[in-house]
Amino acid sequence: MEHRGLAELLAEYGNQLDQKTPGVADTGYAELSPEQQQELLSLLQLAGQVKDALAPAHPAPAFRRKLRSDLTEMARRRMSQDVIVELHSAPRELLIGAAIGSAVALAGGIAYLIRARTQARS
Repeated sequence: MEHRGLAELLAEYGNQLDQKTPGVADTGYAELSPEQQQELLSLLQLAGQVKDALAPAHPAPAFRRKLRSDLTEMARRRMSQDVIVELHSAPRELLIGAAIGSAVALAGGIAYLIRARTQARS
């Protein structure tokens, strides 16, 4: 039988802990040196203690009810909010602004043409 290291034995023991059937794997344990067997046993004990300490926690029913209520209310408020886009400028003001912009652009074009002609003559 092939010799397996401590890591493989620990991994197998961890899988057994997850399946709730913990026990030292028979295969490979006898092949370890006494020092390795002692180290393995202490690591297995530690793994069991860690497993017990990290037992899943479940929230209290009151907390779950309040959280559900809060999330539902938040979703309801978010859905009821309407997005309203208002134009603060009246159409007349927009028309005046467009006319002024066009006039400025026309004046700029005329100024450019006048300058280009005066520079061409000099």
